[in-house]
Amino acid sequence: MSLSDALGRQQRFSAPALPALNSLTSKTESILSRWSDVVTNTPERDRERLVAEVRDRFERNAWDDTRMSLVTSAGRALFDEERCQRPDLSELRKFYFDETRASTRQGFLGAMFSVYISSFVSGAAHTRELSSALRDVQNRLGARWKALLSAIPDLLEPAFAHEAIAHRMLDMSDPWTGLRSIGLRSPHAPGIMNEAHLAYVRMLQPKLFERSEMEKLIAWLKPDRQEAKVSGAGEAISALLGHWIDNAPAADDLRYLTENLVGLYGDPRVQRGGAWAAVPESHLAVVMRWLTGENIRFFLDVVSKVERSHMWEPRRNFWLGLHEQGRIDAAWVAFSDEGEIEARKRSESSNSRGTLRFGRQMAGGSRINTSLLILKIGRKIVVEGSHNYKVHIFDSSNKQAPALYQLEYDCEEIRTTPGAKDRSHIGHWEGWVLENV
Repeated sequence: MSLSDALGRQQRFSAPALPALNSLTSKTESILSRWSDVVTNTPERDRERLVAEVRDRFERNAWDDTRMSLVTSAGRALFDEERCQRPDLSELRKFYFDETRASTRQGFLGAMFSVYISSFVSGAAHTRELSSALRDVQNRLGARWKALLSAIPDLLEPAFAHEAIAHRMLDMSDPWTGLRSIGLRSPHAPGIMNEAHLAYVRMLQPKLFERSEMEKLIAWLKPDRQEAKVSGAGEAISALLGHWIDNAPAADDLRYLTENLVGLYGDPRVQRGGAWAAVPESHLAVVMRWLTGENIRFFLDVVSKVERSHMWEPRRNFWLGLHEQGRIDAAWVAFSDEGEIEARKRSESSNSRGTLRFGRQMAGGSRINTSLLILKIGRKIVVEGSHNYKVHIFDSSNKQAPALYQLEYDCEEIRTTPGAKDRSHIGHWEGWVLENV
């Protein structure tokens, strides 16, 4: 008995009476949102067992009491990244191709269409064979898959199906919602959507100097109420930064990109893994430069709010001037409790996806309200502090010099660390700083 015959003999039930259509539509959408695919995504620990069980039935031609769920779940495992090219499974893969061409069961054909989408690798042998088998049975597919093919006619073209999806995405104001509406219920899923994402980023890249295009890509990376896309995120970040290697965006665009990229993927100064690991150094340098400026401005804005001394404004102008001259290589902030409260207020009122990371200044007593700005200027580490804290300058070769990007600092420990030059903010202190950096 063939697999098709065995599945065809499974018991059928009479359809129950339908509930009111508006209730059915609402419940259907809820189900599809939570379980968006027709094939169970079996845990990795069970996949080899499922494949082995179906291969045993195939080799013995023993299909009695075979459940559809076993066949389709094993099919997903068979065509996953680990097994789709394994030589010892070639005969079983051929069986699935042949069964797809022979089957008249829409449930099985829909499951194989889902496997094609989730296991898609342009140019791969298994993708070519699956697409060929599914093209042969297009007239037997269920309504969902026919509608999807109507929306994207080239979906079964293995060489460029992903690019066809990307072209559709370009015409959508909200690709996440648009793709779901035409039947691609998991737009951030692996397989064909990973390749469609990369094609989409390539197509968007020439216009990513425009704010509207930046916003479109950011919204695709992090749709409302969804986790940020991880696969292909490095390529998207690189595309967003690529126009600014030798140029500077408008201040509002710079802040928009900085806040959103840090909010989605963390601060690359303290979180160099994840998406940032795939960003080239030339592009990473752009966001590091922006973060330096944002940290300096953030520190100065916060301290200007909480520091009431008339001596603060000249200090603000001096450090901003050095940054604008390109003299400051890196910056990090450590706020006091008072400064941290103000910093969080500003972050919350900015409506950004995230906030700039910063450390904390832990010294108490008379220094309880002191916040620190730690700078790298050439071969020097410079520590500026609020209130009446002196400027301290260390040579970067000094192993006891404070390091940037730490979570905690003690301004009293820094003050007593040997090897630093220091000066109060009196007289021509700006000239002294310039002479010593």
